[in-house]
Amino acid sequence: MNHWSTHQLTEFFAAVCAPQQESSAIMVAVERATEVLETEIGAVLRDGRVEVAWGVSAEQLTAALGDGDRPPTLTVDGLGELHVTTARFEGGGALLVARAGDPLEPEERQLLQAMAQTIGLALTNISLLTAERTLREEREREAAERLALLDSLREARHDSLTGLPTRVLFLEMLAERLSGNNPTSVLFIDLDRFKAVNDSLGHRAGDELLGLVAGRVRACLRPTDTAARIGGDEFAVLLSDCEADQAVPVAQRLIDAIKVPFPVAGQEVFIGASIGIAAGPGAAPGEILGNADVAMYRAKTEGPGKVVLFEPQMHAEALARLTLNGDLQRALALGEFRLQYQPLMDLGSGTMVGVEALVRWQNPDRGYVSPADFVPMAEETGLISDLGRWVLNTAGRQAAVWRRTVPDLGINVNVSGRQLTDPQFAADVERMLTDTRLPPQAVTLELTESVLMSDPKIAIACLQDLQDLGVDVSIDDFGTGYSSLSYLQRLPVDELKIDRAFISRENPTTADLAVIRTIVELARTLRLRTVVEGIETEAQRNAMRLLGCDLGQGYHLCRPVHPEDLLASLGSGDSAQRAA
Repeated sequence: MNHWSTHQLTEFFAAVCAPQQESSAIMVAVERATEVLETEIGAVLRDGRVEVAWGVSAEQLTAALGDGDRPPTLTVDGLGELHVTTARFEGGGALLVARAGDPLEPEERQLLQAMAQTIGLALTNISLLTAERTLREEREREAAERLALLDSLREARHDSLTGLPTRVLFLEMLAERLSGNNPTSVLFIDLDRFKAVNDSLGHRAGDELLGLVAGRVRACLRPTDTAARIGGDEFAVLLSDCEADQAVPVAQRLIDAIKVPFPVAGQEVFIGASIGIAAGPGAAPGEILGNADVAMYRAKTEGPGKVVLFEPQMHAEALARLTLNGDLQRALALGEFRLQYQPLMDLGSGTMVGVEALVRWQNPDRGYVSPADFVPMAEETGLISDLGRWVLNTAGRQAAVWRRTVPDLGINVNVSGRQLTDPQFAADVERMLTDTRLPPQAVTLELTESVLMSDPKIAIACLQDLQDLGVDVSIDDFGTGYSSLSYLQRLPVDELKIDRAFISRENPTTADLAVIRTIVELARTLRLRTVVEGIETEAQRNAMRLLGCDLGQGYHLCRPVHPEDLLASLGSGDSAQRAA
C-alpha cells in the first residue's frame, strides 16, 4: 500500500469531478478507490442499495451484504472472506471497499473517508451544474421560440389556421380606431382546458378545435367588430364605439357560446373561456391589449368562465406574479421544496393507515410561501410537471423507508390536471414504483373533483393507464365539483375524500350529517372507501365514525409533520391527544 498524500486526494477529486453525469462520476470514484486502496471490491451505496459495484456484480454484493447493518466481513464466491470498510458521504450515500487479507489500516481508513467526502462534494457540484444547465437551456429554448413566433407574426398578417387577423394586424386596426378618439373596448380571450384536448387527442384535433372556436367568436360579433388570434389558444376582440361596461354582455355571450360542446375527432369536446376587458382611448394600442391580458389572468384565477374589467392596480399584481414565477423556477433547481406528511387514520381503530404528502416552500427571501400561491403559478407555467414528479419520487422513497417499520402504510400523492394529461405521467409512476419497490396498492393518487369533471371522457382515458399499473385513485374535495353520477360510476377510482366544507362547524348539524351520510352510502354502493377531511374536534370524529366513514384526516387527529417526526408523533397515546 502506497502512503497517500494531499496530491493523491487532489487527483482523485479532479477525476471524480470531471464527468458531467452522476453515474460516470460514481463509477470513476469506485474504480480509483479500489485501485488506490488495493481492494478486491469497491462500491457506492445510496438510499440503502448498491448503486455501482466494482470487482463483483451489484446483485452479488447486495446478496452478500444482506438487509441489516454493514457486516465487518463478507464472503463472496471466488474471492473468499473479505474485510469490509465503509465511509459515509453527504446525501445519504456511502463508499464501501472490501479486501482479502488484513483489514484497512488507520491511515487507509482516513483516505477512504476523505474519498467519500470528495464524492459527496462532487455529486453536489454535478447536481447544481446540471440544474443550472437545464434552466439555461430552457430559457434559451423559450427565447428562441419567442423569436420564431415574432418572426412569423411579422411575415403574416392573417392566421393561416383560423383566417383571423394576427396580433400585428389587430394592433394596427386598434390604433386606427383609437385615432378617432371614439370609445373602444378590447376583449382578451383565453381558452380553458385547451391543453388537455391537445395532449389527449393530438395537435391536429387541437387545430381543428381552434378553427371551430374562431367561427363561434365571429358569429357572436357585429360586422363592425373584429376578432383576431393572438397566439396559441388566445384570441382578442375589438369592439367599436363600445364602453367597457357595455362589453361585459358581449364577453358573457362569447363564454356561453364556447361552453357548448364542439364536435372534434369524432367526439364531443368541452372547453371554456376566461375573458379580460380593457377600454380606450387614453392609452397606446399595445398597452390596452396588455391591460386586457392582465385582466384575463385575473379572470382565470377566479375560476373558469369569468369576465374581469381591467383596473390599474392589476399591473402591480402582474409584476409580483412575474417575480414569483422566477423564484419558483429557481426554487426547484436549488432544492427549496420540502414535503410534510399528514396521516390518514382509521376512524374505527384509531390507527394510521396512510399519509398524504403535502408540498411546502420555504424561500430565503419570501419566507413560507403558501401552496395556494405557488401551485396555481406552477400549473400555469407548466412547472407543475417537474414539481409533481419530484413530489411523487420523494414521497415514494420516504414511504418505502416507513414501510420497513409500518409494513402496510400507504402514501397519498396529489396530482394536478396537467400531470394527469401528460403522456409521460403513467411512465413516471411506473418508474417510481420500480425504483422504490413499493407495491402499487400502497400508492393512492389524489385528483380534485373539478379536474376529473372538467372533461370526464379524457379523464377516464388517462386514468385507465394508472389503473393498469395497479395504483389507487382518489377523488379529492368530493362534493364541490358537481360530479355527474353517470360518470362517477365509470371513473376508475377507489376512494372519495369528502370535502372539509361539510364538517366546518364544530358540531355538525343534521343537514351536514345528512349530506355526508348520502356520500358514504353512495361510496358503499360503488365499493369505494371514504376519507373525511378537516376533522378538528372529538365531536366531529365521533360523528364521522358513526356515519360509517372509513378514514379521517385533520388537525384533531394529527397535524402535518416533517418526515423524521411522523412515527414519533404517533408513537404513543390516543391520536386525538397527540394532535392537541
